[in-house]
Amino acid sequence: MLKSTELIVYFWIAPITGLLHLKSPDTMAPQRQLNPWDAWVLRIIAVYHLLKAGFFFALSFGLKHYVRGDMYNFLQDYLIEPFHFDPSSKFLKILLEKASDLTPHTLRFFSYVFFAYSIIFALEGIGLYLKQRWAEYMVVIVVTSLLPFELYEIYVKLAWWKVGLVVGNLLVVAFLIKILIDGARNKKH
Repeated sequence: MLKSTELIVYFWIAPITGLLHLKSPDTMAPQRQLNPWDAWVLRIIAVYHLLKAGFFFALSFGLKHYVRGDMYNFLQDYLIEPFHFDPSSKFLKILLEKASDLTPHTLRFFSYVFFAYSIIFALEGIGLYLKQRWAEYMVVIVVTSLLPFELYEIYVKLAWWKVGLVVGNLLVVAFLIKILIDGARNKKH
């Protein structure tokens, strides 16, 4: 019997992404058996990827919405004034200067890039939530392929949050590799 959260993912999220063909829950293939700790960590990683997908999806449509708008005024109206940031701040001056230089073409490009990221993260999140082996491979490949860029960013300018991000990504990759190796061992027996 499927849990209510699995039914939500199976009947609402998966068909939208085209991952699964709709079948009755009774005719579904049995899920892989993981120990409770591994299953819980896998679900946490899946939810994290789904949250990232939602963030990049919203960011994508937000940028697409402001392609014709004035980014300087947008930041002024929705960031600086509501949060009472100091307009004389060096950081905000640089941010506003860079925002005024953005062209509609650049905003549209980043909108498409963020939309592609949201699709990738949604596929990973749904696949991990459903304990699909292909999603584990996909996350390992995508995360490890981006690690050199993250390490370069740390080399350029060291920051605690960058180091935390890299350590978190390494922990996710190590965990998923452990799951994949355990699954290969169990398959042989």
